[in-house]
Amino acid sequence: MHWIVIAPAILFAAPATALTCTLNFTIEITQGVGTIRPGTHLPGFAEFTTDGRSFRQEGGSTSHLATGTMTIGDGTGGGIGTGGGEIGGPIWTLITTSRSNAADLVGVYAHHIEGLSYGGLDYEGPMALTLYGAPGSRPEAVPPTTQAEWDGLDLRRAFMLHAPGADMLAGDVLGLTVECS
Repeated sequence: MHWIVIAPAILFAAPATALTCTLNFTIEITQGVGTIRPGTHLPGFAEFTTDGRSFRQEGGSTSHLATGTMTIGDGTGGGIGTGGGEIGGPIWTLITTSRSNAADLVGVYAHHIEGLSYGGLDYEGPMALTLYGAPGSRPEAVPPTTQAEWDGLDLRRAFMLHAPGADMLAGDVLGLTVECS
């Protein structure tokens, strides 16, 4: 008698290729904090590299783990809430959705934010740049790689930085330019 042993198939997704992107943008503040009033324009910068690991999340979104930094402000140091400077922190993930009934999105998320403290609250994160496109505008839930793909996310472009509780600094994202390799 001959036995045939069939091993169960285990499928692993091959890691995606790492993607490095640099984003330059301007935020027009809509919800201010302290001396940062609505209508103020603040320059922003983000640079990240995905590490090839992605996983599905609730609601049909996909998380793409990444490393990098995101900052807003004038680059003079000292913290925005002190009359100049910048705030920022490390990027840890990109969240994407595609082909849903709701707007497609790409979100760039940073945490452990430093540089803004006002009224006894440290605005320490998360800090998010979230771009929304028409439902189905993203063919796949992967990060965009070209300026045209980033430009297609044009329904709404939002920035927010949270403090503990309900307080946040928020605004609209203007003038986004992106280079990816």
